[in-house]
Amino acid sequence: MDNLELNAAFDEDGEVKHDNMFYIGDLVDTKYGPARIKKIELMPEKKHYSKCGINVKKMFTSMVDQCIIDLDNGHWQYGDEIEIIG
Repeated sequence: MDNLELNAAFDEDGEVKHDNMFYIGDLVDTKYGPARIKKIELMPEKKHYSKCGINVKKMFTSMVDQCIIDLDNGHWQYGDEIEIIG
């Protein structure tokens, strides 16, 4: 395993990445094209009307629809509007 593969196996806290979670820095497909996750906010409900959530570094994929995702291209998306691709 080379350094690139080794770094991809761990999150920014040094913990092992899990398949049932997504992380800041993950590549996602959006209506604006591919982008990396810059920020994850856990909201109190799906498609909450304001950005008043709790900032998290990672989240279960089963809860993506309760998140607002800020992207590195300057856009944001509701969690159910993205597809996690890496």
